Amino acid sequence: MTSTLCFHNIGSRVLTMGDLPKDQVYRMKLKGMSICFSMLKAALCGGYVNFGVFCLYGDNALDDALNTFVKMLLSIPQNDLLDYPKLSQTYYFLLEALAQDHMNFISSLEPQVFLYILSSISEGLTALDTMVCTGCCATLDHIVTYIFRRLSKVTKKRPNQTPDSENILRILEVQPDIFRQMLSTVLNIIMFEDCRNQWSMSRPLLGLILLNEEYFSQLRQNVISSQPSEKQSAMAQCFANLMDAIERSLLTKNRDRFTQNLSTFRRDVNDSLKGLTGVVSGTDMMS
Repeated sequence: MTSTLCFHNIGSRVLTMGDLPKDQVYRMKLKGMSICFSMLKAALCGGYVNFGVFCLYGDNALDDALNTFVKMLLSIPQNDLLDYPKLSQTYYFLLEALAQDHMNFISSLEPQVFLYILSSISEGLTALDTMVCTGCCATLDHIVTYIFRRLSKVTKKRPNQTPDSENILRILEVQPDIFRQMLSTVLNIIMFEDCRNQWSMSRPLLGLILLNEEYFSQLRQNVISSQPSEKQSAMAQCFANLMDAIERSLLTKNRDRFTQNLSTFRRDVNDSLKGLTGVVSGTDMMS
């Protein structure tokens, strides 16, 4: 609890700083925010206290700390999150901790805040820092898993109806492009780039596919049709094998099967693309 109070107090002081010259912004502001992010992450993951009892005793320390984090985050230009490596790591590590254990907080955020976070995750998926990229995959997996399970419960109880209290579900309906873009990005990296963390990429990919089944079908057709005629059937078989025996669930057994299928899919796609000349880029294939 002391750590969350310290975070709130220090973070509030950092937020009082006005505009700073570009060459001083990290030393005077962003470095302090990075330290605050590390403090909050340590408090959340250290197992020092059961945060679940805070509301029972009317203790607002955690809520104050989380709200201060949101204010700090919104004060940072999104480009700076990746331009400063230490800030990148502390932010994305903290975000992963929040997505793992505090999805109720993330799901209740205002739409513009949640979209900011999703946009930062989308940027982090293509980061050169493997640790940042891997953290973004884990965070995205927690978010899409939460959304998928919430949607599954809503469908069972009240078909074709989304509860008004779920901001995160309304955003999915109003702004579906952000998740579609991340689906396209992850699939493109796995198929056409030097994917250094394939296992991590596989975990959110299944959830993204299940949340965007029609869009995934469009992507698949675009990739297949972009191949030379003699390669199209082989590429179609690659996609068929990817989803072979995959159920519409995010249970561990189904996830593991998908991860195994994805390894075979990546190998077969690379074999299919070998020897081709004048092949369009992966991004063009996805569009």
